[in-house]
Amino acid sequence: MSAKLYTPDSLESLLKKLSLTDDGPDHEEILKHANNVLKSSKGNTHALHTKVVALLNLDRHEDALRVFTSNEGQKIADVAVLERAYCLYKVGKLQEAVELSQTAAASDQSARALKHIAAQAHYRLENFEEVSKLLKFLAEMPFEASNEDGDLRVNVTATDAQLAWSGKQHLVGDKKTSREDLDVFEATFNAACLCIATNKFGQAAVLLKRARQLCNALEDLSPEEIEAELEPVVVQEIYLLVRTGQLDKARELANDFNAKNVSDEAVQVIATINKIAVDSQGEEYNPYLAFQAYTEATKNAKSLAARPFGFQSQLLHLDDAVLSLDIGKTNATQSKATEYHNIYPLDKNINVIKAAAQTSKKTGKEVIKKIEQMFESNPVDVGLALTLVQLRMSSGNTTGSVSALESLVSNLEPDKRYQPGLIGLLVALYEYQGRKQHVREILSEASEWWKRSHRPNPAVFRAAGKSKLESDNPSDLASAGELFSSLLAANPSDLNAVAGIVASYATTDPSKISNHTETLTSVEKLIAGIDASSLESAGVAQPPRKRGAEDDATPSMKPKKIRKKNPRLPQNHDPSKKPDPERWLPMRDRSYYKPKGRKGKQKAAAATQGGPVEESMELAGGGRIDVVKVDQAKKAGGGGGANKKKKKKGGKW
Repeated sequence: MSAKLYTPDSLESLLKKLSLTDDGPDHEEILKHANNVLKSSKGNTHALHTKVVALLNLDRHEDALRVFTSNEGQKIADVAVLERAYCLYKVGKLQEAVELSQTAAASDQSARALKHIAAQAHYRLENFEEVSKLLKFLAEMPFEASNEDGDLRVNVTATDAQLAWSGKQHLVGDKKTSREDLDVFEATFNAACLCIATNKFGQAAVLLKRARQLCNALEDLSPEEIEAELEPVVVQEIYLLVRTGQLDKARELANDFNAKNVSDEAVQVIATINKIAVDSQGEEYNPYLAFQAYTEATKNAKSLAARPFGFQSQLLHLDDAVLSLDIGKTNATQSKATEYHNIYPLDKNINVIKAAAQTSKKTGKEVIKKIEQMFESNPVDVGLALTLVQLRMSSGNTTGSVSALESLVSNLEPDKRYQPGLIGLLVALYEYQGRKQHVREILSEASEWWKRSHRPNPAVFRAAGKSKLESDNPSDLASAGELFSSLLAANPSDLNAVAGIVASYATTDPSKISNHTETLTSVEKLIAGIDASSLESAGVAQPPRKRGAEDDATPSMKPKKIRKKNPRLPQNHDPSKKPDPERWLPMRDRSYYKPKGRKGKQKAAAATQGGPVEESMELAGGGRIDVVKVDQAKKAGGGGGANKKKKKKGGKW
């Protein structure tokens, strides 16, 4: 059939016939007819518009955008705004899609659809706050498309999860999953992701199980399509099992799930990372195979849909550096660490990986010395500080660990200094050393700072209040009462806060606890099932008490017991004989000692007992002369010539 037989009227007739078919329109056939019409009528706007719609339905978004950028396509630029915005969104020109959607006339029939496209583009741009505003606006307006309300609920739950993942949980609040969401597979899955992002792992497990049930019950999908829909559910289940410490179940599920067969590129990357995380905890972990699997997965994920979000991309960069370090590529690790620092200059975690690369061939004190040098040059690096704390604790240097952590806390800004994790670690080290006063001081400082924050931290308040209850100071008890009162105001069902209030004011201001004592369980009820007599007869074991720093100031007055040693007796000791009274003197000094031989007698004569004795005599004029007695010497020596040596006979000299 020649091209001249295809006219705009024949195209219109074809579109009507295709719209009435049972199997839906054949977009390839529509595209073919539109192209033939454009050959005879090059600038026909209806044919151009039809061609664009057919290309979009065939997922040929690049070709559709080329129609708009052609000279003839300029004629439908104002008519096909929705199609053009959708093209820009699908090819990754997200900001242009947002701008086009915003500049469209409010009276345009496609204004509502354009807001949907704008919300999708903002979602990929990670402007989740703007997405939330647009979805809220669309939910308040009348719905125009079938099942639009269901799609909106799915998008709202997905946006809430992304807000929580990106650290903006306060914008989500404490939302409860609606009954309508529990009947939709996608909405239930998104609600589970929100619970995982907010560390509500118990609820997340229940929702993931419900999502799996809903997916398996879908009747309009084939078994292969259902398996593809369940892939992200399985990936999240593995992650949840790892986070909750169920490594054996996570390993079993990961082994049954083949990450290489995942159809979605983005899900395949995440599945591969989770599989590596599980395998790395086992004895058969092979870092080289893990690095190869990670490289292949990330290499294949190049499409726009597979592009990770910001928080995912940051973790992938860290994983890349860690995997390189595992296989001994220290130079590559340091290079990747530098690249990471250039992309995320505010994140200091990469310094820990860099330190590990620089100390990979060092051991013992050399590692500690290197980390100390790096920490001195960067005293606000939390990762390096915690690494140094761990290394010093491993070597038994608790005081050095406390010193490093104190140095870090003192150098940080207040918004980072009083983070619950750092304060909790410092408190644990103080308690290990028995420094209760230091525990109260640091928790008091942290609670005072969190009081001025727009989002107070309940964990810090509870820990600070508990530490102050151990003090006898009335001001500390009053401060503890204020902290527990603020916790009760934030959560009226918090029985721990009620107990804290009662304990705080019981001795200082009993009037403030009259409204709270009835809320707590009575002591009689608590000890109803306890037999005190049997406990006393069995004996109550007391745990060993570690001596604290406060105990040093008040030393114990209990005298030390002196242990008497049993006397040591010689082997030939005879109890019936009287011991020698001179047994403590050396043998040569005893009265009955008799030297043997001539030389021995001469030595004995030359000793103090038989040798010359010097004496002095005072003269009348004040002088003194010394007199030497030689009587004993004469007796021993036998004359002045006794010391002369005799010449040997036959000697030369």
